[in-house]
Amino acid sequence: MLQFFRKAMASPIALGVLGLVIIAFIITGVGDPFAGSAGRQGTVAVVGDRTLVEADLQRALDRVLQNAREQNPSATLGDIARDGAVPLVADQLIGQAAIEEYASTLGLGASDRAIGAVIAGIPAFQIGGKFDQATYDRLLSEQRLSDKQLREEIAGDILRKQLLTPLTASLGVPAGMATPLAQQLVDIHRGRVALVPPGAETPASEAEVTRFYEANRNRFSVPERRAFRWAEIDRAKLAEAAKVNDAAIADAYAKNPARYGAAGTRKLLQVVVPEEATARAITAAAPREGFAKAAQRLAGFGAADIAIGEKSEADLARETSAAVARAAFALPAPGAVSAPVKSDFGWHVLSLEAMGAPAKTLDQARPAIIADLAERASADALSDLVARIEDSAEDGKSFADIAAAEGLTINSQTPVASDGAQLDAGPLTGRPATLAPRAFQQLPDDGITVQTLEDGAVIVLETTQVVPSSIRPLAEIKPLVAALAARDKAVQAARAKADAIVAAVSKGTDFTKAVTDAGLPAPQPLSGRRVDAMQMEAVPPIIQAFLTTAAGKTRVLAGLEGWALIHVDSVVAGDLAQVPGIVDAMRREVAAQLPTEFAAAVAAASQRALKVERNDKTIEALTRRLGSPPADADGD
Repeated sequence: MLQFFRKAMASPIALGVLGLVIIAFIITGVGDPFAGSAGRQGTVAVVGDRTLVEADLQRALDRVLQNAREQNPSATLGDIARDGAVPLVADQLIGQAAIEEYASTLGLGASDRAIGAVIAGIPAFQIGGKFDQATYDRLLSEQRLSDKQLREEIAGDILRKQLLTPLTASLGVPAGMATPLAQQLVDIHRGRVALVPPGAETPASEAEVTRFYEANRNRFSVPERRAFRWAEIDRAKLAEAAKVNDAAIADAYAKNPARYGAAGTRKLLQVVVPEEATARAITAAAPREGFAKAAQRLAGFGAADIAIGEKSEADLARETSAAVARAAFALPAPGAVSAPVKSDFGWHVLSLEAMGAPAKTLDQARPAIIADLAERASADALSDLVARIEDSAEDGKSFADIAAAEGLTINSQTPVASDGAQLDAGPLTGRPATLAPRAFQQLPDDGITVQTLEDGAVIVLETTQVVPSSIRPLAEIKPLVAALAARDKAVQAARAKADAIVAAVSKGTDFTKAVTDAGLPAPQPLSGRRVDAMQMEAVPPIIQAFLTTAAGKTRVLAGLEGWALIHVDSVVAGDLAQVPGIVDAMRREVAAQLPTEFAAAVAAASQRALKVERNDKTIEALTRRLGSPPADADGD
């Protein structure tokens, strides 16, 4: 609801500084776009006894980029830098550090045990719901993050929660504060809207084309691109080469009777009681009244208690004892009942419910054994091949030499963006499209890497070239720029007409007359309430602007075709009683915003209480480096 009363960020560059932001990029599994630039260590700010360096700001920007890509998968660091992310995130990072430093002065702290509990609870580090050290180490390595860095971030999050949670937990909003805000939601806006379309396009002159290009250089930027080579390991070929001999088959058959059916099974019922007398009574009664009824009457066991399912003799022996298993498998036919047998668990009485699966011969089990052994041999062969490739790479051998030695076919890809976009061509498809983002997770100096893809394919990958982001030269794209410049001339002419109408209305001319005097169709009536617009899945910009414009005012809004003119004639007070519960809803909405507002105030107060020195030169340099591609580029 508060979207109508305050300006929200239009770009996804908020870091969520005052809440939990730990390991956001680890969980998404997205690589660090700053990999290779960690050497830049300019000071961003000094907050109390803590120094924030450029690498800290880069990691925070990485998280912002991942958030931005949820809305726009093609977003780049240059995009968010040009959108103002760098100084904003720097401010948020300094606010984080100030709260943490101030919390420390109050004696608050994060114990190793508390930090460890947070790490253990992160799903990305778990296998089967339990923390896995190997997975943890691998993810940190992939993200080029140390255990110490992660623990420091988590400690900071814990400190901020310790300080802020007690302060914000009980914040409330009185009805007197919420009522005026709720009133604005039901007020009725009445007015008119007119469209000012672009006129006919006329060709742009050489000077106009050049001016348009210079004024809109960033529109013609090319993101960083990388070239790469790869070879796919043929796992099917490895499987074909895996030979299984008769000795191995016989050995697997003998060692895994349960897996390959070398042992037959029996479907059994069982009662275990502490006294031999009870067991003998069940054995005696079962032939007359049935095993289940005898177990129920004499020992109190239900049907679910006595059913132990289908077992092999070996399985039953492991679960009970060899003597119990022998007795069970000596039963001649379904319905037969054993004599009592003693084990460490008590006295067993068993009944054969059904014969189960008969034992398989070696020949019958051979296909399943061969499949398992071949799969294992193929996996071993793959592991050996990967080890040889990695050892060869460490020894300095080239990709070409390794491929020749191992019978691999190298494929090459010319420079592409991380999302697979190509210069003057359609986007990548198939395997190259899958590999493009991975090529951005390594540098040419890293050499080759062996990676397993989501579909199980194993790839040898090498990033061969990095082409920095750049501005395409005008000569390469002049027809496109000329067309855009001509279009822009028509759009700007329409804007001048719209501005003239606004000026006439401001001097007292009726809105409809000002529009028709400009040779445009008469405006259309428009009315509505903010509370109704809030029910829309997506509020059109024209409606949003109309409902936030004061009575008697006229606004110009960019539309899909030209410009929209919005004029609000009146805002009439609505009836709150027609929307039951709206005041309470507004109280909850405002209350939900208060912790963030309060936390921002605490951050500001913490900075005033500490000695904070902000280095704007480092922040500005990073902004220029990320947001301003080189002026000259050859497009290679």
